[in-house]
Amino acid sequence: MSMRKTTAVASAIGALSALAFSVTPAAAAPPAPAAPPAPPAPPAPISYESDACSSSGNGYCFILHVNSRGGQTWYSDSPCFVANKDISDHYGYSPNGVSLVRYVCRPGQISGSPAVCNLSNSHDGQGIKNNAASASNGECSANYRVYFNSGHGGPSQAFLPTCGDYWPSENLVTALKNNNASHDRY
Repeated sequence: MSMRKTTAVASAIGALSALAFSVTPAAAAPPAPAAPPAPPAPPAPISYESDACSSSGNGYCFILHVNSRGGQTWYSDSPCFVANKDISDHYGYSPNGVSLVRYVCRPGQISGSPAVCNLSNSHDGQGIKNNAASASNGECSANYRVYFNSGHGGPSQAFLPTCGDYWPSENLVTALKNNNASHDRY
């Protein structure tokens, strides 16, 4: 056999060998089992707050009442929400972006004043946003203003201080009654 033929045969055998290796299918690995679906995220924890006042015994606070004031007494004895700070949204807030604190009304928020916030009824635990009918300001020097919108906007009504005496409670004006969304302390 000539040198040329030997080289051609060797080249052809090498090419066939390479082709044989490239077309031989590799053993297929079994597919990996599908990961189980992630469980749904738990609902955000919700807590309820009816007292945002730091005054001892809540003696000097701003109060939002669920019911209107009484025609004879001018007090409101319905469950209430108390505060001595700005509240930009009466719905509530999230302290950490995960949980939710809802503002609600509860009876018994004012100690030593039997005529204020003492009636327990169907409004106990009701959210304060868009549910207030009257308010009273028991602080000594700070005024409060209730607003129609969250963030202290829209129609509003001012409440002057009474220095620990929650009399008289004032009914919210028609535009704000059961349409309250925030209040400002100034």
